[in-house]
Amino acid sequence: MMPTNSPAPLQKPLLGKTHMSRPSLSEIRWPMDDESRRQAEDWAAGITPRVLDWTWRAFDALNANILSVVDLTQPLDQLERDLTSKHFVEIQRLFGAETEGYSSIIPHHEFPENESAPGGSGKPPASDISFIWYENQRISWSIEAKVLKTTSALSDYLGDTEKFENGIAAPLVGEGAQIAYLLSGTADDFFVNLNTKLNLQQVTEFRGRPHRISQHSRIKLLKLTLHHMVMYCG
Repeated sequence: MMPTNSPAPLQKPLLGKTHMSRPSLSEIRWPMDDESRRQAEDWAAGITPRVLDWTWRAFDALNANILSVVDLTQPLDQLERDLTSKHFVEIQRLFGAETEGYSSIIPHHEFPENESAPGGSGKPPASDISFIWYENQRISWSIEAKVLKTTSALSDYLGDTEKFENGIAAPLVGEGAQIAYLLSGTADDFFVNLNTKLNLQQVTEFRGRPHRISQHSRIKLLKLTLHHMVMYCG
């Protein structure tokens, strides 16, 4: 079974707006009280198996349709951005085919995390792939993705982990994911290396995939279950 987190009161993310900032349109339309925070937590936990399944099967389609006919060992510009956007297209195709466009879950590419915005006209950080709750569009289930040339090139990947730990990503829910688009080596080697930095655990629902989780305590935020998904692109 998926690990669940006990409800905990949510505060503003560690890195977010100052008290002098004006509210956003979303904050006015969807104010967050204790009940709406509990609902957001329940929604995110409830959709976790589905969005992860879409993400995995969308990569299978991306691999079959594009990656299998492209030599990724050659120098390529914008590879990470290209992979993420093409992956998102395949997620959209699955979403459309399986929901007929009607769902509480809306896939979104580079969704702005306004909860973590600096205030004023400052540009908010954006998650690479997100799933938005239609009924409360402040709430998102976030994925960050990185291209890794080797299994030991962890610096950028762990930088995304810090985004989740600091509440820049997933500021209002206790779930999130990271994708490692791996260009060489094996998923097992990657997890061995990552396990020196994070305490990784198996996930029953995705035991047949290179997929692990780590648990994170966050100051003034919900505890976080972070999924780590290795998608081989070599």
